[in-house]
Amino acid sequence: MSSSSSSEEFQTTFDTVVACAQMAEQTYDALCKNAAASSQRRTRRYICRNREEANQRLVQDYFEENATYQGYYFRRRFRMFKGLYERIVEDVTRECSFFQQGYEARGTPGFTPLQKCTTTFRQLAYDIPPDALDETFRMSARIAGDGLHFFCKTVIQFYGLKYLRNPTRNDILQLQAHHASVHEFPGMLGSLDCLHWAWENCPTSYHGQFSRGDHGHPTVILEVVASQDMWICIYDGSAPDSYFEVRGMPYKYGYYLVDGIYHEYALFVKSFICLHGSRRKKFKRAQERARKDVERAFGALKKRWFILKKPATYLGKEKLQEIMYTCIMLNNMIIEDKGRVICAFDEKETIPET
Repeated sequence: MSSSSSSEEFQTTFDTVVACAQMAEQTYDALCKNAAASSQRRTRRYICRNREEANQRLVQDYFEENATYQGYYFRRRFRMFKGLYERIVEDVTRECSFFQQGYEARGTPGFTPLQKCTTTFRQLAYDIPPDALDETFRMSARIAGDGLHFFCKTVIQFYGLKYLRNPTRNDILQLQAHHASVHEFPGMLGSLDCLHWAWENCPTSYHGQFSRGDHGHPTVILEVVASQDMWICIYDGSAPDSYFEVRGMPYKYGYYLVDGIYHEYALFVKSFICLHGSRRKKFKRAQERARKDVERAFGALKKRWFILKKPATYLGKEKLQEIMYTCIMLNNMIIEDKGRVICAFDEKETIPET
């Protein structure tokens, strides 16, 4: 009896061990299959985008001698004349290696400078998401996004000395002469105003810093001096003296026309609130008429670069600053190319530091 009982217990234990081993083997096989499937899903699939054909079509459409779209269509879609655009592409390609055409590991040629710069301009001019450029320009969202980043950095670094400069004495005199002849305000340097750029993807930690009571969402504020040129720096007394006289009264520094939201500073000239008398009414009408320059400048800036008109989808405030500066410099370059610039740049003239 004892021998039979021991044999049955041994057989039961053996069957249990075998069953456990089979279950472990099945579990291991299932894990291996799941890992292989997930690894296969994570593998990047190569897409033959045929970028050479896309580049050839771009050249035929805009840059050949008998291009399909030229003149009015080129200026509307690129926001500038072809000569200025080609000069910008040449300068950016020379200064930044990202825009230079290279070769991939498989030996195939990469994107041309025209393709990279054109996708960047489409993002600035039409606020097109990077992944929406794949069908037209055969460019992935990552390369299109990197193109916008490197383009802004290169433009600021290469053109910043000229188009983001502080006003020199010659600039101040030219501004005062222009506004005195057009608006009949002697000593006027321009109009001061601000633009609110909605920040859709503002981090939660920045909400209190970039929110105001009159806006229900975070915004990035651009405050510039504008006539038809756009000036970044606000005159704070560090610029050279700009002596002028009004009815025999001498003044050492110029002034800006502002609205009622600004503080009562000596360099800010506001319109009258209480209109007692014809002289105050006349001054108020003239002041508001002259301040239309800054409103038109902001309107032209947002209409020319739609990326400033729609809510920003970028996370870093440094990137927003780079995009804003790039749009302002391109705006000034377009005005200069059309021959409507007020302050001509002189490389020999010393620029004061802030």
